[in-house]
Amino acid sequence: MSMIFDGEFETHRAPDELWTYFADPDIVADCAPGMEEMNHISDSEYEATITVGVGSVKPTFSVDATVLEMEEPEKLVMKAEGSGGRKGAFDAVSRMEMTESEDGGTILKWEAEANVSGIIASLGQRALGSVAERLIGQFFDCMEGKVEEGVDATPRMAPKPDVEADLD
Repeated sequence: MSMIFDGEFETHRAPDELWTYFADPDIVADCAPGMEEMNHISDSEYEATITVGVGSVKPTFSVDATVLEMEEPEKLVMKAEGSGGRKGAFDAVSRMEMTESEDGGTILKWEAEANVSGIIASLGQRALGSVAERLIGQFFDCMEGKVEEGVDATPRMAPKPDVEADLD
């Protein structure tokens, strides 16, 4: 099943201030709901273990993520592929773009295009969509909290050369 999720998040912080947090893989991992473990393969490649509950199904996914594009402090594109055994699998491309608002804050627009299979796909787009919306809200709330607390962040992500963002 192919699905598209998107949304917008606004904050009074400037894009260049936020960028540091979104390009720090440790902070991203700390804020990702269900993240159990993440290993840095390189500045553009990561392996993770994530458990996410969708209704009565709570699969644990082994995930490979790759940074495809980066334009500081405006754009980040990543691809992720995950396998949760017979409970399901997914591949997704996510895009995040930050623009400065009129008051000097940030309008962050995001989009994820995903292909989902297995038991989790049988739950349907409505169930998956509401779970995705809740998890993404938790992620952005956590990221904003890290910024507000002034947590030290070090941008270490880098795009992997010669990779494509298409799901096809």
